[in-house]
Amino acid sequence: MKSKSVALPYYVWMVLFIIVPLLMVLYYALTGNDGRFSLDYIKNIWSYRDVYFKSLYLALIATAICLVIAYPLSFIISRRSEKTQTIMIMLVMIPMWMNFLLRIYALVQLMDDNGLINTLLRAVGLQPANIIGNQGAIVAGLVYNFLPFMVLPLYSVMTKIERPVIEVAQDLGANRFQVLWKVILPLSLPGIVSGVT
Repeated sequence: MKSKSVALPYYVWMVLFIIVPLLMVLYYALTGNDGRFSLDYIKNIWSYRDVYFKSLYLALIATAICLVIAYPLSFIISRRSEKTQTIMIMLVMIPMWMNFLLRIYALVQLMDDNGLINTLLRAVGLQPANIIGNQGAIVAGLVYNFLPFMVLPLYSVMTKIERPVIEVAQDLGANRFQVLWKVILPLSLPGIVSGVT
């Protein structure tokens, strides 16, 4: 298509919902309460270092858990028949069709003090667990929401690893761990990098 006018709605959307908000953040970061230029907010960034480091810590834990769950899951999916792969990938993607906030709210309803999990615990005679409002709940929410973003890149890379490559490694005497470490892991490294970033 030679005409770029079909992209006009996208440009308008991008300006309104990406560029303008970024400019507003920049404006408020560089002005004081009186509206004059000030670097006070920039100077005070370091006072929030504990929050930054805790956020980074929780993000690293959630990323590691996502990788531990997504790696074998992606490999299992990639080794199935084409029809089964399609069904399993659809099951991974279906939660992503819902709004992010709705998914978080549903998770809160499950983990709340009077939610489904604690109701079931009470029903079998166990003490309710405090599983909401702590770091574990934050990590659970991150894993729940971002796991598909780790599965899909890994799956797309692992489907390209042909079975004969694995069979050749086994025929040459490699055990399962050696096949994983020396064949599958190096070939799936782009998917890991893409999923982590």
